[in-house]
Amino acid sequence: MCQRTLFGISLGLLCLYLVTGTNASSNLRLDPPRIVASFGSSISANCSTDVADYLIMGWEAPIGTSEKTGPKMVTWIVGNLTEWDMKPSCFINVRDQPLPEELPLSLTIYKIPDSVSISTVNHTGPMIEGRQYELQCDIQNVAPVGNVTMKWYKGDTQVGNTTFSESSKTPDNLLATLQISPSRDDDGAQYRCKAELDLGPEGPQPLPAVMSDPLNITVHYGPEISCYSGNFTAIRNEEFTPNCTVQGHPTPEITWYKEGVTVSFPKKMDINDAGQYILNASSYTHAIHPVEIQVLYAPFEIKELEKTTINQNYDGVLKCSSVSKPRPQYNWTYPPADNVKVENVDAVSLLHLDYITGHNTGNYTCTAYNHLGETSQSVQVEMGATQTSSASITTVNHSGPMIEGTQYELQCDVQYVAPVQHITVHWYKGTTRLNSQSFNLSQTGNKYQTNLFSTLRVFSNRTDNGAQYKCVAELTPKADGRHRISVTSEPLNITVHYKPVINIEKLPSVVPVFRGYQEVLVCEAEGYPAPTIIWTFKSHMVMGENYTIEEATNENVGLYTCTANNSVNTTIIVVKVILKEFPTSNVSISTVGHTGPMVEGRKYQLQCDIRVPTLRLLSVIWYKGGTQIANKSFTDSTKAAAVHLSTLQISPKTDDNGAEYICVAELELNWHVDEARSSLEMKSQILGITVRSGKRTTFWAIVGPSVGLAVVLILGYALKMKIG
Repeated sequence: MCQRTLFGISLGLLCLYLVTGTNASSNLRLDPPRIVASFGSSISANCSTDVADYLIMGWEAPIGTSEKTGPKMVTWIVGNLTEWDMKPSCFINVRDQPLPEELPLSLTIYKIPDSVSISTVNHTGPMIEGRQYELQCDIQNVAPVGNVTMKWYKGDTQVGNTTFSESSKTPDNLLATLQISPSRDDDGAQYRCKAELDLGPEGPQPLPAVMSDPLNITVHYGPEISCYSGNFTAIRNEEFTPNCTVQGHPTPEITWYKEGVTVSFPKKMDINDAGQYILNASSYTHAIHPVEIQVLYAPFEIKELEKTTINQNYDGVLKCSSVSKPRPQYNWTYPPADNVKVENVDAVSLLHLDYITGHNTGNYTCTAYNHLGETSQSVQVEMGATQTSSASITTVNHSGPMIEGTQYELQCDVQYVAPVQHITVHWYKGTTRLNSQSFNLSQTGNKYQTNLFSTLRVFSNRTDNGAQYKCVAELTPKADGRHRISVTSEPLNITVHYKPVINIEKLPSVVPVFRGYQEVLVCEAEGYPAPTIIWTFKSHMVMGENYTIEEATNENVGLYTCTANNSVNTTIIVVKVILKEFPTSNVSISTVGHTGPMVEGRKYQLQCDIRVPTLRLLSVIWYKGGTQIANKSFTDSTKAAAVHLSTLQISPKTDDNGAEYICVAELELNWHVDEARSSLEMKSQILGITVRSGKRTTFWAIVGPSVGLAVVLILGYALKMKIG
């Protein structure tokens, strides 16, 4: 429907104007070019031109009137602005211009909000310090939305700003949120939100704005627990109270717990009172704070010191421990000997006997003490039998099968009875010694340790599958080399996995096939575990070593992919399958329905027979001597060999006597004869013609057919009589 407010033009011409379209105007001016007005107000705009010879000028708008207010000016007048999404424009039809010109008026219609309110989302009552809360500001019935700015205030300080990207020009409701995390200092604070309409320099100043009523918040915090220390020390049988304070609003209630049981302080401490205590402070919520209380006391009875049997020529150890706070110190009394050494480690005292002899038997006493008291215990040490050593072999940071070509580390753990002066570790694969490593423990000061390890790095190979590794440790307890001990590990059996290797002798990179024949592509792969073999060609997939091409055609030549895969890796080979056979084709030329010499002026038909395989395009070129005289092209989409015929009409003259004709077939095949060529040119044999003059027929033309026949009959009769 055509809707324009026009000056001096019919409705029919207006509809023609709307159908033919508009051009951007350079002949129109608007005053003002932009209007910002509130909904329901009155506005007007002038449109003028410098063009004297125009057909029509007016305004297009859904409301208002267009009045001519000057010889070259029309004015759009709206008394009550009630349409929101208007795009008024001034237009002009200039003589001798095919299309009218149009200039739109920028019009912004606004409406201040009916109301602005602030609230808390999903929350009522006091807020908790440190928690996140969401304030929401609701703006009712405002336009245009894209010109609204929401400002947040805490007291008189702006704390947030929100703009809106909606393009709606009609009144709408807006919602904005503000995340806050109040502190105790915010108790009693007031939050407000204000909606402003920023309509640009043409809009009202100051900016229209509506402020919400204030939102008062109450902030609760705590309880907060502060202790002088996280660890407290008490003396056994003395009263004690932890030094802790609690703050919070409202004032919290304080309770102490130990293992879930209420405890009251001050308290007389015992050994069992040591441990963790929980201070619980409760108000609108609760807080807990753990503290550790240790109780100091004198050493209790000696532990781990028992009657011991020692081995001659080896080392022995006596162990003495006690429980006390602070940790106890130790003192030993024992039979005098030069091979005794005392070592205190982690509140335990160790008495080492080096190279035990009969002088080390007797009574040993250990005393544990601290500043609160002491305790003692004695044991009897006797001579016993010799202990044994052992060796074991493992793979470092690996389990399961090995992968070919990967380096692994084997470790030989040797457990022995100290002291040992010298150890040699021999490595074997089967019965073959691979390596030896020696350890001189007396020089390194480690002769009292009871274990060591030796490592061997190996690169796995498929030939090692099922191999056995072992290590042999030779121990020399005494410096003089006597009493050598040899221990052998259990064998370590290894399994070696290796990636697939495709046999390229049976699968070359290029495989020629012959059209119409079967071809089997063979992909053999060696690997452990045995690989899975998959053939893929285009979207077709075949499992197994063989891919059979039942009948070689253009559609099944190309790139074939063999993929051999096992748990180690994947091997891929791409095979190019090509057609290599040469076509059985021939071209021949003949005369249709005629043999012998030709007669001048008569018409004859030459025929070119082309026997070729499947092709895309055939061109037949006719030559007379060395001159091309005709050309014919046609296609054949059949897949089998075919005979193609091409004919040529000729009417020879006596000058053509002895002329030579040939036909040449240019073939564009559906396959490649070789790697670089897909077309073929084939020539026929030469067809030579003999042409006789046509004058011997003029007798018939002169006397006519009837007279000529009579003369022939008479001459024939006369000849017969003469012969008779």
